[in-house]
Amino acid sequence: MRILMMAAVAMALAMPVAAHDDDHGQPPWQGASAWPDRIVATFEGDPATSFAVSWRTAANVAVTRAEIALATPDARIDLVGRSVPAVTERVDLGTLVNNGRVIPIKANDTLPAVAYHSVRFDGLKPDTLYAYRVQGSDGHWSEWFQTRTAPTAGPIRFIYMGDAQNGVLSLWSRTIRAAFMAAPDARFMLHAGDLVNRGSRDVEWADWFKAGGFLHAMIPAIPVAGNHEYDMSDPADAMRRRMLSHLWRPQFRLPVDAALPASVQETAYVVHYSADLDVFVLDTNQPDLTPQAQWLDAQLQASKARWRIVTMHHPVFSSGGDRDNKAGRDLLLPILNKHSVDLVLQGHDHTYARGLLDAAAQAPRRTGFKVGDTLTTMFVNSVSGPKQYQFRKQGWDDYAPTGVKLERQGENGQFFQVIGIDGNRLSYTAYTADGVQYDAAVIEKRGNAKRLVKQENTAPPTRRFDNTLPYKSPDF
Repeated sequence: MRILMMAAVAMALAMPVAAHDDDHGQPPWQGASAWPDRIVATFEGDPATSFAVSWRTAANVAVTRAEIALATPDARIDLVGRSVPAVTERVDLGTLVNNGRVIPIKANDTLPAVAYHSVRFDGLKPDTLYAYRVQGSDGHWSEWFQTRTAPTAGPIRFIYMGDAQNGVLSLWSRTIRAAFMAAPDARFMLHAGDLVNRGSRDVEWADWFKAGGFLHAMIPAIPVAGNHEYDMSDPADAMRRRMLSHLWRPQFRLPVDAALPASVQETAYVVHYSADLDVFVLDTNQPDLTPQAQWLDAQLQASKARWRIVTMHHPVFSSGGDRDNKAGRDLLLPILNKHSVDLVLQGHDHTYARGLLDAAAQAPRRTGFKVGDTLTTMFVNSVSGPKQYQFRKQGWDDYAPTGVKLERQGENGQFFQVIGIDGNRLSYTAYTADGVQYDAAVIEKRGNAKRLVKQENTAPPTRRFDNTLPYKSPDF
């Protein structure tokens, strides 16, 4: 049974924040009601035989349920839906309790409490299309959504996006919708952190859910907690401790692993998607990553999947401005190399960067990787929202002694990525928000050896601030 951890990990936005274009009163679609909204599918158990769904209502909806049925062509599948009772929790949007203290959340102080509900649909068939709906108060049903369970093996595609964070409804909406148009068969969407700018501001989550709309309910999410999902728990705290948004766990029903500390339950987890793919999620916001590093080492050692992907918010090799995550790199890179992790997907730096690493390199690589070259891992940093940073002046040159080489970079652009796995090949394509291919690579694996079999990284021209539209940092 899911462990609900609310007050102990909650946080507040007690400091004023910059105004933005969604602060002009509460939109009519923002308030909770008897009807279910903010519906999102996630993975909690085996994706081949189960999936989870969470949704929101007004606080007075204390008991509710969901229904599921095979997605057949029959017109009245609603007559054969199997009922599943929901787990319900009340969330006070205006205040939280932290170590016995009641702390107001000023950004939400005019909002009433709400209820979040979740179910896990179990006992399903692999690679099968199901239809489901969720209920608010009695008789207040959502529409029927369709989602497909994971295959036990075989070809899959999924979507990966870096930080949405700012201008989510206004500008990020075009990215997620373009991603769906490019990959309508995507099995899941991976969000590499900073889904919103202030994680405890309810209106920002309203924007995120509206921007994705029905896609959140039909394509399961693998969300990563970024630093903007954390904030100060108490402005009087001299240690300036940051705590996870009190909305994260109610909104996303995710795996709980007893081998991990309580502080990272449902922010660090693994999704064993199929025999071909394991996805390991890390929470790099923690001051000490050692417990997660040890967990990752053990999980990778035990993994039997053909392809292993690690995702986290803070990049191993930074690309934005003067950023660098040396402590995280020193701790995690040896583990990634030890297990020859195939792909690392990250966000945070608000630029585009893709590089390849050869862990066996005895000297810094002076030239880029060529088709036919062997490699260990591909690293990607990306951004899907409108907030943009300048690329590091030195690129990844100072990381060259590790064996990594930057293959493609970009500034001042919203990106999404489509990743495919088909047997011994992993294909990767990055697109700009207008659906134009920006970067592509294909990796082939034979036993423990990997080689680059395709790379398209010269067209269109590299995006720079000086060859794109004028940029002004958004005041969101």
